[in-house]
Amino acid sequence: MRYLPLEEITEDMCLARPIFNGDGRVLLSNGVKLSKNYVSRLKEMGYQNLYVYRVGEEISDFSTPISDQTMREAIHGVKDAFGKAAQRQQLNIRDVNEIVSYILDEILTNPNVLYNLMDIKNHDNYYYHHSVNVCIISTLIAKEMGLAREKVKDLTTGALLHDLGMVCVDPRILSQPRKLTEDEMATVREHTNYGFQLLRSERNLSILVAHTAYQHHERMDGSGYPKGLVGEDIHLFGRIVAVADSYETMTSGRVYRKAMWSHEAIRQLRESAPEKYDPDVVAAMERSIAFYPVGSVVVLNTHEEAVVVDVNAKKITIQFSSGPRVNALMDLEPDSEIKIEERLS
Repeated sequence: MRYLPLEEITEDMCLARPIFNGDGRVLLSNGVKLSKNYVSRLKEMGYQNLYVYRVGEEISDFSTPISDQTMREAIHGVKDAFGKAAQRQQLNIRDVNEIVSYILDEILTNPNVLYNLMDIKNHDNYYYHHSVNVCIISTLIAKEMGLAREKVKDLTTGALLHDLGMVCVDPRILSQPRKLTEDEMATVREHTNYGFQLLRSERNLSILVAHTAYQHHERMDGSGYPKGLVGEDIHLFGRIVAVADSYETMTSGRVYRKAMWSHEAIRQLRESAPEKYDPDVVAAMERSIAFYPVGSVVVLNTHEEAVVVDVNAKKITIQFSSGPRVNALMDLEPDSEIKIEERLS
């Protein structure tokens, strides 16, 4: 299984990971053969990369932070929350709590799981997928930092709803297929205020949920918004979601911006701490994110090429795609002589 740009997908390839639409329903299922018409339509819809495998190729099992079922329900739940917030209706807190419980159960009971997949999303479902991914990454960070479950629940909820205020921003600005102007960016920055006001009015949510949405764009040196808070004046939950949100944004391609690879985004966040980000949070994220996610095509120090077929906190499993060991599997551990030198795709 490889994670490839649409331009490199050929008609002898099948979809290896499902594509979810904005409702959380499956747009295309695993195993669908990717004809030129499918690829052309997906490109028109704004998709840039897919997980694929060649016809006849065996797909190895691998672990993910949450199941596809929970991912579907989380995407649907976020869309429902956005829709209700846009109409100034009360959120379905019971559904939100149920989704948060599923995410917590799956992440906190798996000791070695990492955030190990790149996401497949387009503009129409961007904020729903983004919200779920930021929620997953934030929960993994909190787990790595040893936070108690009862505290993590508020963080997970705040991370899931951190961009709720986007429903108050003019959609014509959010749909621009280009980098926004300064005036447009000033309008978008108001989403932290809007989100805080929407969430603080929900009687069955902790005020920490609202503050997480309010503070996720604050930065340690005071250069963030909306208040320009400094250092530990920013709540720990805001500092965690700031890192998770930045990572997810960096690794998500947009029409006007190429996505960074995981190890590049991690390196940039590390270099930006402690000026912009809490270094303890960044360090915890480094231990929670796969530098080379499943599907990465890599070059080894033996000059062979391989595909990452599984990764967890203890090892990376690769399958050789060139050289005398082609198709053979190997586990790379921290002390292994064979190491990854470069990622190709």
